[in-house]
Amino acid sequence: MSVNQGWLAKTLAALLCLWPTAVWSAGGGGGASGPGASSLEVILLLIGIVGLAYLVAHVLLERVAERFGIVTGVEYIVLGAIIFQLIVTSIFPPEPGASASAVVDRILDQLRPIEVLGTGSLGLMLGTHADFDRMPEQEGAIWPAIAISLSTLVAVVGLPALALGWYYSIEWVGHAMPALLCAGAIAMVAADGPIRSLISYLGASGQATTTAIRSARICSSLAVVVFGFIFCINNDAPFIIEGPVGWLEWLVIHILVGTALGLIFGTFLRRDLSDDKILTVLIGMVVFSSGLADGLNLSPIFVNFILGVLLINTCAHGDHARSMLNSIKHPLYIVLFIFAGAELDFSVPVWAYALAVPYLVFRMAGRWGGGFIASLTTRSKPHLGPSLGRVLLAPGGLSIAMALDFLMIYEDRTFAGEGIFFGTTNDVHIVFTGLVTAIIISEILAYALTRDWLIDAADVAPQRPDDPESPTFPEPWGDA
Repeated sequence: MSVNQGWLAKTLAALLCLWPTAVWSAGGGGGASGPGASSLEVILLLIGIVGLAYLVAHVLLERVAERFGIVTGVEYIVLGAIIFQLIVTSIFPPEPGASASAVVDRILDQLRPIEVLGTGSLGLMLGTHADFDRMPEQEGAIWPAIAISLSTLVAVVGLPALALGWYYSIEWVGHAMPALLCAGAIAMVAADGPIRSLISYLGASGQATTTAIRSARICSSLAVVVFGFIFCINNDAPFIIEGPVGWLEWLVIHILVGTALGLIFGTFLRRDLSDDKILTVLIGMVVFSSGLADGLNLSPIFVNFILGVLLINTCAHGDHARSMLNSIKHPLYIVLFIFAGAELDFSVPVWAYALAVPYLVFRMAGRWGGGFIASLTTRSKPHLGPSLGRVLLAPGGLSIAMALDFLMIYEDRTFAGEGIFFGTTNDVHIVFTGLVTAIIISEILAYALTRDWLIDAADVAPQRPDDPESPTFPEPWGDA
């Protein structure tokens, strides 16, 4: 693994620029009332988190990556759980009678702007890869990606919805639909990081590798669109239109806000700025757009995705902005994985973790089914057979960003006034726990399945992975 040596400083600068927002959102400089941490203590904690992530990446995970060609985000989820559930509660003990989770919740509330920045940045980065000028190059991957994505969505959302409607009621399905769509959108995500990493590690080449990478990016883009739809169908504040088609106005608002912000911020990129200046512009852009989206109960990921699409297709120097976002993506991934571990609620029922099992079964069935459908029209290309779905299983950082985004919006309310299981707000933590568990398992399985697929479908170099002349292992997660 090759980690950019300058990303630690870039990340700290980006996060510290957000601190006035964090303090304001916490209700002033002193944070929440009661026991807990002041703003200064929390900012020191934030620096410690990023510094610790940097050390772990360089001291431990880099060695693992060089030896085995495997780097996942699982380690950081565990690290986040340890930091916040054990270390933080020891540093900031709760008052007598208060729970330790209350202290963690207050600190996470203060750090929420950082989470919003991270999730919005991934949406923006993915949007900047939707370059319409390169669409002809993507032609061979568009149909397989669409077939696999739709098949996965039907398997993860449609089949459970039919089962719930059969055993309960259609109304009950409506209450559960936001959670089902969230699971479906996350299931559609296909991170290209493991594919590109193992391509380099194994020395693989050929049309199959190119198709897999392009299909992964298209799948992730479609997943963002579906995820944004969740915030349209279940927005509690009708703007103009009420009734069954009220979701349509929120979809239009998502698109209009993203488009307007893209046109406005695009004026700052009409000339080629230095790296430092363009990074400053991007930080301000994501802070403003994500804050606006969060305030309107819109999806920061979807709004920033639309913004990114506008930038890359209308700005002469949009590619420079994309390269700068890519330069800080590793720390963003790490911070989001750490927050995912911090947000885990270990008071949920044990069976919440078991929800990962049907999710994984439906997702893998959808991937295989989509690959089979795509293969019906591409018989002349063996690498586009049913097995293509198994190379698109890596969840990546975008899946975690979606889960966090969903948790932040739905944490303080039930679904349509009635919880999925008990009619309580604890439902969203049950869903979040099940999804994170599934993401962890998928992240681990993805490398083995991707490696097998590359060996079967691509041209793999004859050198052994531990051969000094073999390709190095370049990066862990990729763009999604």
